[in-house]
Amino acid sequence: MDEAQKICIGIFSGMILLICSCATTKHSAADTKDISPAAGEYTTVVGGEDWGPAVVKLIVNTGKSVAPGTVTKDAFTVSVRAQDFDWPRMTEITVAEKREVLNAYTSDTSGNETDKPSTYIALELPFGPADSMSSPFFYDVKTGFNNWKTPYDFRIESRLLTKPAVKSAGRICPTADNFSIASSTTGDASLMYAWYKPAAEVKHPLIIWLHGAGEGGKDPYILLLGNKVTALAGDKIQNIFGGAYVLAPQSPLVWMTQGGTPYDLTSDKHVSMYSSAVEALIHSFVAIHPDIDTNRIYIGGCSNGGYMTVNIVLRNPGYFAASFPICEAYPDAYISDSDIAQLAEEHMWFTAAATDSVVKPADYILPTVDRIRKAGGKDIHESYFDKVLDTTGKYKKDDGTPYEYMGHWSWLYVLNNQCTDNSVTIMEWLASNSK
Repeated sequence: MDEAQKICIGIFSGMILLICSCATTKHSAADTKDISPAAGEYTTVVGGEDWGPAVVKLIVNTGKSVAPGTVTKDAFTVSVRAQDFDWPRMTEITVAEKREVLNAYTSDTSGNETDKPSTYIALELPFGPADSMSSPFFYDVKTGFNNWKTPYDFRIESRLLTKPAVKSAGRICPTADNFSIASSTTGDASLMYAWYKPAAEVKHPLIIWLHGAGEGGKDPYILLLGNKVTALAGDKIQNIFGGAYVLAPQSPLVWMTQGGTPYDLTSDKHVSMYSSAVEALIHSFVAIHPDIDTNRIYIGGCSNGGYMTVNIVLRNPGYFAASFPICEAYPDAYISDSDIAQLAEEHMWFTAAATDSVVKPADYILPTVDRIRKAGGKDIHESYFDKVLDTTGKYKKDDGTPYEYMGHWSWLYVLNNQCTDNSVTIMEWLASNSK
C-alpha cells in the first residue's frame, strides 16, 4: 500500500456519445407516494431534516369513521422496536422504546389534518438530531453506508382501534417523493439516480448533486434524505433559480474508487471508476431534456462528492457555469500546478468548517483555495465556518447554546443557503452564473 492510499483510507476509516450506451429505467415518484394503510395498519411519514431523515408522523387506519372531536393524543400509546448500534461495544442491537405522541387528529391518507370524520388518524411524533430512535436510517460501520433500519416496527394502541396496529403499509417521504428515480448504465458501470423537474415549460438551469460516502448504494432515497438534498427542490431554492432541474447520481461504492477498491486513487488521481458514467449520465440527461439551459449547469457535492465535483470539473474544463465543492475530499497534494491553473478559470465556491476532523481543512480546502487565488482565480469564494451549529433555533445543548453537529457536516450551511459573500448567498451566486 503506497502513501496516497494510506492517506485516503486513514482519512475515512473514522467516518460515520451524447446518449452514449446509457440505458435508463424510470420509476415515477408516484410509485412510492400512494401507500394508504388498510384497516389496522399504519404508514410512516418521513421528513428530510438537516441531520438526515426522521419519522415525523404515523398515519393509522382505524377501520371505521372517527369524528375529529373524539381524537386526542392521550388516546394513543406508541412504541417502536428498532435496529440500533451500541458504540461502546461496537455491535448491532435491537432497542424497544415508548414514543411520545405530540398531537393527534383525523387526516387524509397523506396525514394532512381534516375537520371531517375519517378512518385515518395522524399521530405527530418528536424528532431531533440527538433522538436516534426518530431516525429510520442505520449507519452500517462494516459497509460505511446508511440503510433503512431493519427492524423499525411501530406498535400503536388505542381505544379507537379494535386491536393494536403493528403492520406497516410502507412509508411516504413528502419531499423526496417529488423526485423521480431511474438508472443509467455506461459500460460496466450502473448508477441509480434521482431527478427533479420544475413545473414551468421554459428554459431551466440544472443543479447536479454528488453525495457523500455514506449515501452510496442502490437506493436514491438514501442520498436524497441523508444530506437533505431535497432542499434543492424546495421552494426556497427553486424560487432563486426560477425553477431548476436537479440531478443526483448515486455511486454503488464510494466515488473515490478505482478498480473496485474504495478510496484507492493511486493509479490516476483524476479518475474515479465512475467518472465516465457520471459524465455520460449528465450528457444524456441534458440531451433528453431540451428545456435545460446548457449555459447554466452547476455541479457540487459534499465530502466524497466534493472530491467527485473537483474530479469532474478538472475533466471537463469550462463545461459548468459554476461549481460548489463542500468539505471536499480531494487532497491538495493531489492537485498539480496545471490543475490549479485550470481551476483558476472556473467559477467555484468552497465550503468547510474548522472543526472538520474527517476531511481536515489544512490538507484540503485551505491550501487549495489559497493556490487558486494566487494563480489568479477571479471568481473563487470560500465559506469557512468555526463549527457547524443548528441555525433553526429549535435544537440546543444542555447549556442553552445551539446544538453542535459534527464539523464535517458543513453541507448544512449550503443546503440551507446560509453561505454568504458580500451579502450574496451561495444559491444567488450560483443562479447568477452563466457561461
